[in-house]
Amino acid sequence: MFTSPHDANLFEGLQERLINNTRQVAEKRVSIHVNPLVAAASELLAQVSRLSAAEDFGDIALLNVQLSDQIKLFEAEGRRNAIENDQLLAARYVLCTVVDEAVLNTPWGSKSDWSKISLLSRFHKETFGGEKFFQLLEKLSASPFKHLPMLELMYLCLALGFEGKYRSHRLNGHELEDIRDSLYRQIRHVRGDVSRTLSPRWQGAQSRASERLRVVPVWLVVLFTVISLAVLYCGFTWVLGEQREVVLKSYQPAYLAALELRS
Repeated sequence: MFTSPHDANLFEGLQERLINNTRQVAEKRVSIHVNPLVAAASELLAQVSRLSAAEDFGDIALLNVQLSDQIKLFEAEGRRNAIENDQLLAARYVLCTVVDEAVLNTPWGSKSDWSKISLLSRFHKETFGGEKFFQLLEKLSASPFKHLPMLELMYLCLALGFEGKYRSHRLNGHELEDIRDSLYRQIRHVRGDVSRTLSPRWQGAQSRASERLRVVPVWLVVLFTVISLAVLYCGFTWVLGEQREVVLKSYQPAYLAALELRS
């Protein structure tokens, strides 16, 4: 048990440093990435997956504040990685649009006032980006080598279920699938194919089954790995925060008693 308020403050400071160190380690892991734009957006992309699976979220206003803060963190991380401002703004527009759709597509989100406080309206003064998303995609696809980071980000958004203007055209769902597949092939063309040979001198029994085996490109594995790391990091930080609160509460009576003695 602490004998003075000073000891309690030292303990609390130690806990805060532990949390900050954990956060810095996670940030360093995420920043080591072939696409810094996707790395900066990894937490928001993870949120899209979590929101789509969430059965309910009680406080919509609180969720809006949390997601708005994550948009700001994305911008700060992007600037820290020297991402061009135009690219950062375009990525922010895409992320706001995708996150808004993820919320509004849930049963609880569709019944809420989210459309009045959407991220897109807050950061870009627009109410629907489902059409501009694909206009931007078409424009960027004309120069894939120049805009590869944005194209990879937009591909991940589509892979996570974003539909935009095509949500109302589900009878023609193959059109959206064609767009997604075409984008995948374009990215793969720029990134290059993965070598399927284990060793230049290795020769084994060939079979039709092995010929049909499709190897997932390394860049795609890395992109989804970043998202997984972000989810694990958020969970770890939350658990650590909860444990910190429990520990500090156990010492609160001693702290208050020490204050009374001083007064």
